[in-house]
Amino acid sequence: MVRAAYDLFSANGYLGTTIVAVAKEAGVAVPTIYYTFGTKAALLEESLGAAIVGFDRWREPPPDPQIKDLLPLHPWWADFQAAPTSEAAFDIFFTHGVAILERVAPLVATLHGAAGDLDAAKVARVSENRRVESYRESVRVMAGKPGGLRSGLTSGQGTDILVVLFSAELYHSIRTGRGWSAARTTGFLHELLSAQLLGV
Repeated sequence: MVRAAYDLFSANGYLGTTIVAVAKEAGVAVPTIYYTFGTKAALLEESLGAAIVGFDRWREPPPDPQIKDLLPLHPWWADFQAAPTSEAAFDIFFTHGVAILERVAPLVATLHGAAGDLDAAKVARVSENRRVESYRESVRVMAGKPGGLRSGLTSGQGTDILVVLFSAELYHSIRTGRGWSAARTTGFLHELLSAQLLGV
């Protein structure tokens, strides 16, 4: 059901996706969708969460989770924390982060189009806050490793760089707006971010 909702949200946006259409796509009865998720906004939240973590790993988090509860949901997080240098940690973060952006980018228009729905707008706002928090923690980890951040760059500045340049919006504008391939986009962002964060 979550994958069906993701596909329809990606194709038709928030307003263009109905619970009836999701039920049909998922092959379930309409009441099943309502019983499981309650509202279309909740279905959007589940779709976004699954896109971030991965559809095969997604489990609904506990109510009001802290970022320390959410980051370990990523199977690569332990390897990131254990990386011996900031450059090695960055490579792990970047590789898996690009995969997340590739999955989340199709929902960008949906999230912007949901602004008129208070519940859906809250989903987008909470998700963005969590993205900032996760980037802040990721930069903190990289800064504390041998090699650290680029000379003169603070963790706060590093977080700002990631928030602006490593976003689904920018990724979507490059991949869809400019028509770049995934490989070209990945190479461009890796070169840009590694120079900005690590000075390499």
